[in-house]
Amino acid sequence: MDEYYNAIERLPQPFRSALMQLPTFMAQQVHEIRIRSGRPIVFSTPNGQVLAENLISKTQQAHLYTNHEQLQECFYGLCERSVYIYEKQLIQGFFTLPGGHRVGVAGSFHKTKENLLGIQTITSLNIRIARAIFQPLPQELSSHLDTGFRGMIIAGAPGSGKTTFLRSILKELSNRGLKTVVIDERSELLPCGSWGVPCHTPLHCDILTGCEKVYGMQIAIRSLGPQVIVCDELGSQNELICLEQGRHSGVEFLCSVHAYNLEDIELRFNKSRLELKQLFSCCIFLKSAQQAGQIKELLWL
Repeated sequence: MDEYYNAIERLPQPFRSALMQLPTFMAQQVHEIRIRSGRPIVFSTPNGQVLAENLISKTQQAHLYTNHEQLQECFYGLCERSVYIYEKQLIQGFFTLPGGHRVGVAGSFHKTKENLLGIQTITSLNIRIARAIFQPLPQELSSHLDTGFRGMIIAGAPGSGKTTFLRSILKELSNRGLKTVVIDERSELLPCGSWGVPCHTPLHCDILTGCEKVYGMQIAIRSLGPQVIVCDELGSQNELICLEQGRHSGVEFLCSVHAYNLEDIELRFNKSRLELKQLFSCCIFLKSAQQAGQIKELLWL
């Protein structure tokens, strides 16, 4: 059964029943489900945006359109009416479902008493479907891992397959006997929880789920003895500082960033190519979301 069906399990009736009618071979092509106030439900696929009603039986089409009140019900259904559990994530504009599916949230935000952003009114939801996909690495990259791993950056646009590529390299590192720690702040890379860890978790891998990357790096280095730390969507200067400190402790880092080229990475980290070379051996730039997981450029630093 495709992960698509797992991602919609919490949606209220009749929307869940309508979306469940999507045939499996079509469900496998859907990577996002967009539910917006006063508009029809839309699927994001490798071929672009597709109206759900174009792929689902006409008898269900009345349930593929949400008014404002119905959208709020979808939100509460996905939260299982326990919004407080997801408050910390909602400050960042998303929350994560079991299985690693991430729900992006748009709407009206307000300041809380603690001067943090809180969500007041939901106007749209974006369910991003998490699939545990591994893919073979290019021979050049696989050979590079055989000679010993040094830090690596996976870069690309949103939806370009960065998380899938991280997961694939992580598996190869574990196959080579390296001790790895995954800091899965958004529960997307190897989502785990009360149900345990995913069955496809690599052998030599420990997972820190739901903690901030800076805190996770400190825990990993202090108590888990990793040779490689893996984290998704590296962004802040504090995260980079902690990464540099980890390198001084003999730990290598595998991470992803939102970037299109080396200049973007230099600007994001405020470091020259020569300075980046002290932390990473190469940057892997991926193609667009329409060509997810495909390498555009393998740049050795």
